[in-house]
Amino acid sequence: MSDVNAIAQSVLGFALRPVQLQTAEAAAAGRDTLAVLPTGSGKSAIYQVAGLARGGLTVVVSPLVALQRDQLRSLTGRQVAARMVNSGLRHAERAEALQAIRDGVADFVLLGPEQLANEETLGAISGGRRPVTLIAVDEAHLISQWGHDFRPDYLRLADVADALGRPPLLALTATAAPPVQADITRRLRMTEPAVIVAGFDRPNLSLAVRLTRQDLPEAQAIEDRTVEVMLGQETPALVYALTHAHCEQLTERLRLDAYKVEAYHAGVPAAERGRIQDAFFAGELDVVVATSAFGMGIDKPDIRTVVHAGVPGSLDEYYQEVGRAGRDGHPGAAVLVHDSRAMRIPRLLAARARVPAGTVTAVVDQLETAHGQVALADVAKAAGVSHTAAQRVAAELIEQHFLSPAGHDEVTVTTPVPSSARDAVLASGDRRQTILASQIDTARHYAETTQCRRAELLAYFGEHFPAPCGNCDNDAAAPPPGPTWSPATGDGTRVTHKYWGSGLLLARDEHELSVLFDSVGYRHLTPAVLTNGLLTFD
Repeated sequence: MSDVNAIAQSVLGFALRPVQLQTAEAAAAGRDTLAVLPTGSGKSAIYQVAGLARGGLTVVVSPLVALQRDQLRSLTGRQVAARMVNSGLRHAERAEALQAIRDGVADFVLLGPEQLANEETLGAISGGRRPVTLIAVDEAHLISQWGHDFRPDYLRLADVADALGRPPLLALTATAAPPVQADITRRLRMTEPAVIVAGFDRPNLSLAVRLTRQDLPEAQAIEDRTVEVMLGQETPALVYALTHAHCEQLTERLRLDAYKVEAYHAGVPAAERGRIQDAFFAGELDVVVATSAFGMGIDKPDIRTVVHAGVPGSLDEYYQEVGRAGRDGHPGAAVLVHDSRAMRIPRLLAARARVPAGTVTAVVDQLETAHGQVALADVAKAAGVSHTAAQRVAAELIEQHFLSPAGHDEVTVTTPVPSSARDAVLASGDRRQTILASQIDTARHYAETTQCRRAELLAYFGEHFPAPCGNCDNDAAAPPPGPTWSPATGDGTRVTHKYWGSGLLLARDEHELSVLFDSVGYRHLTPAVLTNGLLTFD
């Protein structure tokens, strides 16, 4: 193994920070590695240095073309040979990239997970003159069904790694609570992985919640409070809304107050979204009002404020989005506008994640008589369901080993799919719904707590913080004398509940216990459960 820090100094022009160095050295030594690092902590530098230290070809799996472009620009700007392969390339560009990979002149190839189902792409990588010596998986939480933005394309990564001779895997993410960490390493089939979790605390971010007026209609109450919050905060700013309609309405309200502002959501044409993103980066906009569609990979260091107009579906999502403020190390503000009436929106979105029983039955019925490689588009047509629904059922069947992934939109049926697969998929869907509901309840708990918000937020990620932080609204409002609230770390302690079974103690104090149960997700319990026999330590 080459000297990792020497490579960093030579290629990047700077020394790695301790957590970057620890991660890069583990990967460079050939060990499967999962790194959970805060936003803005330089994850791309880790795989760049580790890949160069390994020699050979490094495959970087990244979910968005915009991210791939940024990474390609970073590498080529440092005179490192890299190629990008995605559906947006012209034929000649794609041909040149694949030939460079075959000829062994590329150190890195950047691509989306769907490209690994393309035979031509995979053939160029596996048959090239340089062996694959590292696979880096960016935004690795997308492989986990515990995450808020699960991507079925990521499920094939472990099989691709096996097909490429099982080089070490380096998984990188900015947000992964304990169940997500375990899910990532399991789904990637990592062997004795090094799991490196940096502190989640961002001390330069102030945390606050502003409640709405309940005597006003819900939409007006949220908009009024959000605009009021923005008028008291610095720009550039991101405002996250729960729906497309809320984005548009808030954008119009902020324009009335002379903000240069645009709405960004999936209903906006792709070319317009690109223009808005470029304008925001160039400093031509004060505010972008967006759904969660905006933000992944956003690296604008001078964002001063992130406002949420409503509680998101999980604290994973919330932490990732507020982490886009203050990346330059200067103070940033994260303000959550909370109206209990709006909690129905994340609950509705979570309910839509459930595949209806009739759809599951129709897809399983079609697969019962199938054999060999099957196109999911054909399954969807024969079953009379949407293509997306067929993909979701197939992803669950793959997870439960009834099917194997094949091409981008294909599965392999090696043994007949039994009718019992339907019940297994439905049971898994029920458990998923329970977990999603627990994540929503935990996000609401954060919005309504009177305790130190930083301690509450970090406890969700299994990290102990000795309250008070002095940089959240609850600490500012609390009287200075008297005892302070400081949840004790669970230290990974396993517990068993009389009805909910096994769980992981995340935090406890004299007021409550925070436990992550394997069966029902997150729960906040009173200390009485320890004396009445409901909860016992393993």
